[in-house]
This record gives sequence, C-alpha cells and structure tokens, in this order.
Amino acid sequence: MSMTLKVASRNIFRQKKRTFLLAGAIAFGMLVITLINAFTGGLVENIRENIADIFGGHVFITGTEYPEGGQIVRRMKPDDRLDELLAEHAPFISSHTKRSEAYATFIFGSKRTVDTVYGVDFVEENKLLESLVVSKGSFDRVAELNNAIIVTETVGQRLGVEPGETILVKLDTITGQQNVGEFQVEAFVKDQDMFGMSSAYAHRAYLNELLGLDTHEFQNLYLTIHDLSQAEAVARDFRVGLRSDDEIEEEEVEVSVSVAGMPISPQDKKEPIQPWEGTRYRVMGINEIMEPIEQVVGVLDKIALVVFLILLFVTMVGITNTFRMIMIERTREIGTMRAFGMHKKQVKRIFLWEATLVSLLGVVTGLVLSGVLVFILSRIGITKDPAMQMFLTEGRLSFVISKGSLVVNTVLVVVISLIAAYWPAKAAAKLSPMKALGSHT
Repeated sequence: MSMTLKVASRNIFRQKKRTFLLAGAIAFGMLVITLINAFTGGLVENIRENIADIFGGHVFITGTEYPEGGQIVRRMKPDDRLDELLAEHAPFISSHTKRSEAYATFIFGSKRTVDTVYGVDFVEENKLLESLVVSKGSFDRVAELNNAIIVTETVGQRLGVEPGETILVKLDTITGQQNVGEFQVEAFVKDQDMFGMSSAYAHRAYLNELLGLDTHEFQNLYLTIHDLSQAEAVARDFRVGLRSDDEIEEEEVEVSVSVAGMPISPQDKKEPIQPWEGTRYRVMGINEIMEPIEQVVGVLDKIALVVFLILLFVTMVGITNTFRMIMIERTREIGTMRAFGMHKKQVKRIFLWEATLVSLLGVVTGLVLSGVLVFILSRIGITKDPAMQMFLTEGRLSFVISKGSLVVNTVLVVVISLIAAYWPAKAAAKLSPMKALGSHT
C-alpha cells in the first residue's frame, strides 16, 4: 500500500499543469458550496439571535384568564407552577424577561398612526437596546424617564415628531376600555417591517398602568436559553408543566369513534368557550418562528447543491478523459511494471489513489480559499441598509458551517472522483504486458 501511494503521489506531479486544472475545478466547486453553506448557516443564526433579542428570548409564554361572567383577558400573575419550572430549568435559562404589549394609536397634533408598543424593563433587557439601530435621538435617558418611548422612523415621519417631544398614545385596557397616556419620544430606530416586527418600546410599569395591570403583572414571559438546541425541550417542559387540571381533563374527554375497527373523527361541533379558573398558558419556541425562515434560506442551500453537483459532473468528465490520456501516455510504463511482477489490482490502485489525491488537493485548496474569503467578508461593515440589520451581527455578516456538511461534501467529491477514474484505471489494469511493452507510447 505504501509503495502504491508513493507512486501515485509522484505521478500527480509529473504533469503539474494537468493536476492544477483538475484540482482547480474541484477547488472552485468546493469553494462555492462551502461559502453558500456557511453564509446560510450564519444567516439563520443571526436571524435567530436578533429575533431573540427583539422578542426578548427563545421561548415565549403568554397567559389568558376567563373568569365566570367576565371576558378573556391577557394577563399573567405570579404563579407557583411558573416559579417552580423556572427554578427547575435554571441551568438551561440564562435570563427571563417580562413584557406587556398593546396595539395603540399614536397621536401628535392633528396626525395619528398605529403601531404595537411593548412594555419592557430597559435595565434588564440591555440586549434589546443593543439590537436596535438608532437613526435619531439617543437611549441616554430612556431608563430614567418613566414615560420614555422609542418609536420607529416610519412612526416618527408619519407623526412629524422629533426626539424630546411628547405624543399621546391611545389604547384599550385589558378589559376593553379606552385609555390615553403621554409619552416622551427619546429616539427613532430603524424599521424592520420586512419581518412584521415594527414596534415601539416603553417602560412596562407605565404601560401596565395604562392597560389596567398591576405593577407585578405582565402579559408575556420570554426565556433566553444558553444552548439553543435545548430550546424546544425547555418549551415542551413548560407546555406540559403549565397545563391546568381542566385542560388535562378536556384532553382526556376526547371521544374516539370507530367503524369496522377503523377510527374516524367525529364532526366538529362549534361549542361556546367555557370559562376557566386561573391562568391558561400558551408556550411557543423560537424554532416555530424560525421554521418558515429556515425553509426560505434552505432554498439557497439547495441551489448551491445543484450548482455543486453540476460542477462535479463537469469535473467528473474531465477526470475520466484525463485518466484515459494518462493511460495512453503510460502504456509502456504500465507494461514495464507488469513485467516486473506488479499485479493488476496494484495498477488500478495507483490510478485510483491519483484520483483520490487530486480530489483531496482540490478540497483542501477550496476550503483554504473559502476560509480566506470568509475572513475578509466577515470584517466588512454593512450598516447603511436597515433591512440588513436582521441578517447581521454587530453590522457584519457571519458564517457558520457544520462539520457534518464539510465531511459530506468532501466524501462526495472523493467518491465522484473515484467513480470518474475507475473505468480508465480498470482499462489500465487489463493491459497486456507484452502489448504494452511493444507500444510506442
């Protein structure tokens, strides 16, 4: 084996130009697939982290109440079940934040517009301010002013307001009455409407007052998870742990009807919603939000794979033709080796090892070039276009590629190269020593 490998290593450098062209074609294909995989991987991670910063976490919990004779109200109060689950999952949770929200009308003079306003704790949610891009004003006094509000550029332009001026915000309380509060605009931030997440931010305590919530109450709880791979498991545990006895009983009451041993579903009956005691929770993980985004981004990976396979097919044809030429050029050499006792399998292995070494040389070159490009591109600042901020980390692109993708792509290149070289290698092994020695090539 060592002799075969040594001969193959020597042979690939006998025709350096030919080897360079083959390895270069493979390197280009590897460069394309690696860059696109790394780009889409980084894109997904950036979107996930930026959504987590804007929404306040990776697991989202909301609660509703529906008392007898009342109406459905979005409200969460201190709950022992919730506290126990938070304590139990403390090793997985890096932080948790509480928010309130309202769909409100913003009024300034004779102008008005609508937007969602979130009530947040600006001290606890320091990452929120870091994720927002200020276009006018500043965040310097946001934490100090009880009625401070941060609005988007679009809202500011529609109202014709400037930072430092006061606006009115009209909203519905949790029980349906209208209320109005005064807010001082401290900053405009870049819009992120393309993701449907345009919103304003104010102090939760003040927004609670307007909504009719107590200071300790809230409407949404957001959990930030250390390891994103655990987010779905944590969401599932909270989903199960926060079910009330009534909800468990309702699930057990579901009737199963069967005909001739085949289960069928009964016709849906629209029944009025029955009031319940306490709070009912809805738990959603960030993966549920990311799923459609990942599907869209995944299209890029599929396109890259198609381009990669086309390039490999072209390279495969080139490898096959090249090794046929090599076989013709080395006919006498092959005859000499066979005459000195080299077996057919050894001749075939020399050709296959040459194909393997050329493909690995191309793979390594492609990975080195992609690494250099990633290093350069990840240091280019992209901060002018607000729509790009959701895709960036600190105003820059980031690239992430899994080891599994690298292994799969490398194996694919080597296997296709071996397939391309197999038939010329087999033909070379079958050459008759006498005829080969008598050849003029």
